[in-house]
Amino acid sequence: MIATVIFLLCCLLSTARILSEAPRPSSLATGDIAQRSDQRFAAVKAALPQRGVVGYVGDPGIPALGDYYLAQYALAPLVLDHSPNHSLVVGNFMTSPTSRELPAGLRLVTDFGDGVMLFAAKDAR
Repeated sequence: MIATVIFLLCCLLSTARILSEAPRPSSLATGDIAQRSDQRFAAVKAALPQRGVVGYVGDPGIPALGDYYLAQYALAPLVLDHSPNHSLVVGNFMTSPTSRELPAGLRLVTDFGDGVMLFAAKDAR
């Protein structure tokens, strides 16, 4: 019985610490993320058609899925298909990719810096 009470007190103290140290929703600057994403993709957006569908390649893994959604938001109304099977493909990398990491069949058209790149299919003119 005493062990259970001690365990529950430890759990409550841990929860209280988490709640006291968690940032308040008003202090989270989510608009800043969207604004930085808009700035990051501004140059590639100018080089792409205003509407349509283009491909997308980026860092692998579940954590990079958020980067895909931010790119989609920044390039709207253009639609990003998470596939390299398009004549134009936007590259979004947090680290510089090596040529081994890039999908076969793509050639670099422009490196806009900050991990944003524009690729074209090698067979497209």
